Amino acid sequence: MVPSSLLGLILFVVLLAPGLVFVLRYEKAVPSGPRSAFRETLRVVFVSVVSLTVTLVLATLLRWIMPGRTVNVRALIRDPVPFAREHHVHLAWWAFGLLLFATVLAWAAADPRIVRWSQNVESKAPVRWITGKQLTDITEVSTWWRAFSEQKKTSGKTVVGVLQDNGSYVQGTLLSWSTGTVDYDKRELILTVPLTYITADGDTHDLQVHMIVIAARNIVRLDVTHLLPDATPQHPAPPQVEASASGDGASPQENLSQP
Repeated sequence: MVPSSLLGLILFVVLLAPGLVFVLRYEKAVPSGPRSAFRETLRVVFVSVVSLTVTLVLATLLRWIMPGRTVNVRALIRDPVPFAREHHVHLAWWAFGLLLFATVLAWAAADPRIVRWSQNVESKAPVRWITGKQLTDITEVSTWWRAFSEQKKTSGKTVVGVLQDNGSYVQGTLLSWSTGTVDYDKRELILTVPLTYITADGDTHDLQVHMIVIAARNIVRLDVTHLLPDATPQHPAPPQVEASASGDGASPQENLSQP
């Protein structure tokens, strides 16, 4: 139903707060591709409706447990105008509290840990059988995010080795990276200490800097290693430049990501 007054429009926008909060936080946890305005609007509305529905169900349960401290919904439905005038402060606080709870609920649903847990559940055989989801389904996430975030199962550091187009190799601890979905040459990643640089001739040097920025246009290969919390990064072996360039040097056991 389209709001026919300014107050109705304001209430409609306010009730979309849970969906908006969910989308904003979810996009920080899982980078997604460009979507149409219609699809984004439906996503916000759907999440808002689900969050508010769950909140109202819990409020109904609370009403059954504590009838003396909650809103008399039956009296509100029978005589809405007189009841609202007499208990406007009480109703306003309850409306604010329920909306706030629904917004927090939607915000919590977009937590990266919950998103990772739901993805793990979706990968289980019984759930895949029910939903029809396959491991080969087309997804709107980048290979960088899949290698750096989705495949990370521990809370330890992530060590990234970068083979560049000039034959040099750089290894360091992943600090941050461009989270865009599209894999284009202007993407960048930042590596921090300990930093090791291996020239194309095989000479190894420890870089005496705090961090380095590497552009995707210079990257030939990424080697990703997720360490345990108490593990220490090891110095990399000189890369096989010729084998990597031809595609024969990568072992099937390596965790690789092509930008």
